[in-house]
Amino acid sequence: MNVVKRKSAGRRPALFVTATLTVLLVVMAAYFLSTADSAENKAKKEITATVDKFATCYFNFDFNNTATTCTPESMKWLSFISTNILQEDIDIIKSQEEGSRHETIEITLTSDTTATVTCKVYNFLKIDTLGRAGHMTEQATYKIPAVKRNSKWLVKMEGLLQSERQNHD
Repeated sequence: MNVVKRKSAGRRPALFVTATLTVLLVVMAAYFLSTADSAENKAKKEITATVDKFATCYFNFDFNNTATTCTPESMKWLSFISTNILQEDIDIIKSQEEGSRHETIEITLTSDTTATVTCKVYNFLKIDTLGRAGHMTEQATYKIPAVKRNSKWLVKMEGLLQSERQNHD
């Protein structure tokens, strides 16, 4: 019986070490996954806050406050759109009982410093840059690019925002 006890006694530490290592690996993996997930969630919250402010200001023609959410190279596009607003556009905006509203549909992180946000925008004036008065639009979907600069998320306009084409198939 002493021989059996010695053999099983020799196996217990090996099984204990194996079990301990397995548990340790599982705990470490869970920790790293939760850390990565929380970093992604933090980034998405920051992006959402920036794009929410951008969309609220941009689609309600508050370009001074819109500028605080954008990259410096976006300013030329804000300047362009603001100089193409006609008196007829202003009259249409003033006649509305409520401003535009929006909702964030999806945030796609394409890297640690770039993302694309899909927003649905409701009840907004879609201006015409060809010298004609704009028109009220009930709903449109936009993809808004965001970049992280100096630890801050900003909207990066590479042109005028274009609504996505709706597929009516």
